[in-house]
Amino acid sequence: MGAGGACLPVATVLAGGNAAPSSHLVFDDSFAGDIIINEVRVPEGGEAPNTYYEALGWGGRAAGYGGIQVHPRGHNYIFSIWDHKEHSAPIRPVHRGPGTETTKFGGEGTGLKSWNFELGWDVDVWYTLVARCWPVDGHTCFGYWARAGDTRKWTHLVTMDVAVREALFRGRTDAFIEDWLETGERARTTNLRGGWKRRPDGEWQPFREGRYSVNAWDLEPGKRSFNFRTAWNAGVARDETGPFYFMTAGGRDTKPALDNPSRLAIERDEEEPSYAPIRIQSVKAELREDRKLAVRWQNDATTLPQFAFKVAVYDNRSAEGEPVAGVEQVVPHAREAVVALPEGAATGRLFVRLRCRDLLDHETSKTCLPAR
Repeated sequence: MGAGGACLPVATVLAGGNAAPSSHLVFDDSFAGDIIINEVRVPEGGEAPNTYYEALGWGGRAAGYGGIQVHPRGHNYIFSIWDHKEHSAPIRPVHRGPGTETTKFGGEGTGLKSWNFELGWDVDVWYTLVARCWPVDGHTCFGYWARAGDTRKWTHLVTMDVAVREALFRGRTDAFIEDWLETGERARTTNLRGGWKRRPDGEWQPFREGRYSVNAWDLEPGKRSFNFRTAWNAGVARDETGPFYFMTAGGRDTKPALDNPSRLAIERDEEEPSYAPIRIQSVKAELREDRKLAVRWQNDATTLPQFAFKVAVYDNRSAEGEPVAGVEQVVPHAREAVVALPEGAATGRLFVRLRCRDLLDHETSKTCLPAR
């Protein structure tokens, strides 16, 4: 995973036996879905250089993975999708959030990666990572969002367009911890909790258990983790935030307390994720001289981020009957829309209703009168 995910050339990944063992926790969601969620934390003392703390990994015709990293450039959010033989065109970015960079990767395969060093992350803070896919004109778009547990703010990091139909999140969701430059002297730890996957029909399933394993082929003589072949451990722990999974790799004092592989489980009875639904902070509309209505809005960043919107324009203040004009789109990053008014619309009585649907499909609305 190092070359594509860490975005370093394969030639730099040595095979001197000093890498911390790569470890995986593969969850129990053996069905295709359109949303995956996981929460990840690097505890104090669990940070190590050149480490990928992956929380979302999936298969299918647009396989990929996302997580956070300790990179030579800083603390990074990363999201990558692999090329597939069924893609009819290269993967392309359709939205980059502030500070997000996108570039092609190669080495263990090819594809498009995004990373963001500007947003940053801190140890001992939980981060919610969400990926969602949806159809657009015969292609599939994949979006990636993050929520910081300390500020509660959501950030839309990137949207990628993949030239293939119905490329859902397939297979079991995988989380891993990886040392891509043989810094096994340092122990690194990832914490995970609160995972979810949604079926295309809207049914949610929480991650209740997972299969923990260490890449056994890397532990053999002459392989990349041989000198730290027993420096791995995992389990379920609890603190004031509740229960969570942990995986540790590397370090001279790390020893396994379970078998490779093993099953880990956390009992859960939630029926759906419980993040605060979207809230529209403000909406404004302006009637232009060309008889088009420019609508702009802002949402509360501490509530679930926008996924889709609908603007409906009425020619009466009671907003009764059918709207005279409107626009509806699935564009998560949009915060403005222009609506062309039909001939004969009574511009003196216009009334605007904005409806926003969030990342998990809650809806809210807000109204305004146009300014002239």
